[in-house]
Amino acid sequence: MRLLGGQARLRSTGRCGIIVLINNHGYTIEVEIHDGPYNNIKNWDYAGLINAFNAEDGCGRGLRATNGGELKEAIKEALANRDEPTLIECIIDRDDASPDLISWGRQVATANARPPRPQ
Repeated sequence: MRLLGGQARLRSTGRCGIIVLINNHGYTIEVEIHDGPYNNIKNWDYAGLINAFNAEDGCGRGLRATNGGELKEAIKEALANRDEPTLIECIIDRDDASPDLISWGRQVATANARPPRPQ
């Protein structure tokens, strides 16, 4: 959110940019280590938050993409919006993780399950 505020301040300079936020609906690494209801978090409307930073005079855009085609269109629209910040919220599956991340999560889960070493 701090980044959005900074982008809003830059709008008068013509140096606004594109912010891409990857939304996987929670803490994927925590799910891989130890899943539980505490990993189910409320999702904000990140794309909608740009409206709060627009205040009364801003024209920043908040866009949401759920697939490659929507992302392509969102990038096209963001590139055309040169004077204001654009946030693109990319929605991905909660379990979208690389094999390395899953493997590392299992290793950490195993290490966490051991009793502590005697001191």
